[in-house]
Amino acid sequence: MKPSILLARDIIPGRALTSARHTSRRPMRVIAAALRRLATEARKYKESIEELLGFTVYYDVVPAPAGRKVALKSRSSCRILMCAPGTNQYLVFESLFERDCAVVFWAMKSVRSVEAQYGPIEWTDEDGVIHEHWADLRVQYDNGEVVLYCVRPAEKVKRGALKAMVEDICNHALKYHAHRIEILTEKVVTKSDIYRAREILAARRLKNSPDCARLVELLKTKTKPVRAFELLDEFGLGGAGWIALWNLMGDGLVEHVTSDKSLTFEPVSFVRARRAN
Repeated sequence: MKPSILLARDIIPGRALTSARHTSRRPMRVIAAALRRLATEARKYKESIEELLGFTVYYDVVPAPAGRKVALKSRSSCRILMCAPGTNQYLVFESLFERDCAVVFWAMKSVRSVEAQYGPIEWTDEDGVIHEHWADLRVQYDNGEVVLYCVRPAEKVKRGALKAMVEDICNHALKYHAHRIEILTEKVVTKSDIYRAREILAARRLKNSPDCARLVELLKTKTKPVRAFELLDEFGLGGAGWIALWNLMGDGLVEHVTSDKSLTFEPVSFVRARRAN
């Protein structure tokens, strides 16, 4: 008796191999159809727990409105894409520092929206030449104020060309676009500001309101500023305590006590409950 040969097409997933008989083409077509049906059923959409709880969930990202399209790569560096917190719209930034400035604004409770590559802003100089400028960031605050920001390294601002351009825009075209226009450098937005903003944004996604309430009440019992790690040791939950502390700092209920605002917040830093005005 000749030994039978087992072919790959004879193997049926999920079924024990009882024999190695050669199957006809007709059963194989039935098996293939069944496998396709199982794969289709596996791809059927199932709602996530967030959707079942009523939250809005975004699966596809789309570009945010912008005054111009920026190439995703230049000779010197690649562009940076980042979604605005809580949305499915991504912004294109021309530099890492520009992205960091947007993160600082997103972490502020008083900021309503941040837009990148705003423009064009047209103005005519003293020689009658028409110029166009695109602001790196356009920030709208909750009180309705709109501010344009030019993000540049401090070395380029020293040359004076950017300051002269900002002055021309203020004199001729600013009233049609915003209330103010400012220049942001690494001296204005420090590394400690960027670190603080990143931690606040990360903590907001994990915010637990009861933990925040319990931590701020514990801090109000302190008559003097206390080190952060000592406060969290007394709080009892290290991870949850840090999340609550960053949320309270972002909400303006807790302040970092220091004479030098450029110092980065660390576990040995002093904190206190913000005093009522």
